[in-house]
Amino acid sequence: MTVAAKITPTELGDQVRTRYIDNYFVVRLLNSNGLAYTPGLQDPLQFVIDYEIPQSNGYRPQIFGYVTGDVTDYADQGVGLRQKQAIFQHDGGTTGYTFDQLSVQWAGGVTTSVLVDDTRTPGPLNDGEYSNVPVFSNTGDGRGLSVNITVFNGAVVTCFINGRGFDYSELDIVEITAGTLASIGASDGTGSGQGLIIAGVYGSTRSGSVVLIAPTSAPITLASGNESAVYFSYKNFGYYNTVE
Repeated sequence: MTVAAKITPTELGDQVRTRYIDNYFVVRLLNSNGLAYTPGLQDPLQFVIDYEIPQSNGYRPQIFGYVTGDVTDYADQGVGLRQKQAIFQHDGGTTGYTFDQLSVQWAGGVTTSVLVDDTRTPGPLNDGEYSNVPVFSNTGDGRGLSVNITVFNGAVVTCFINGRGFDYSELDIVEITAGTLASIGASDGTGSGQGLIIAGVYGSTRSGSVVLIAPTSAPITLASGNESAVYFSYKNFGYYNTVE
């Protein structure tokens, strides 16, 4: 006789924590023109490579991660993770982009700590607090990093991560460019950029591996500065029911 087993909440919670807590994921937008991904018949990574839309016109992959406290209580025969979101916003230019699927992959090179490089400074800056300041990579493949900075007495005194970005290494040379400092009102643009130090980077042996590929209900076009939000929910169920 076959019987149903019920896995304990403790075991389910440990499985979820071990797999997901302190890990990061990258979300990409795909346009396959209606071609469905079929698990077992297509290579998922090649599918993503073939159909990711060009990273222009405001599109760039987004990062989300799970931390301690994101594991939810046992309910409805399972343990899950708090809902996460990724927001894709068009840059407001004349060219839009369309996607009909999205992918989630294990991320690599996600910045966890950034410091001010006091050896690469732009000269006196305008005091103030500046948020979501984009960071440019002079070397390496990293992209998507943005920071919040505080300028006091003409110098950057604090720097905190706003958007973590991915594909960075601690050897990368990155900076807030002179043009960016001018555009946010921190300088007149005549000086150099403000150097930063990537002091900590998250990596995983699973980096690049595809977790899921999901279709949208209909093709979505982003244009004229509009945005699309994607929400992710996960639950690990511990009850298997059988019919005798």
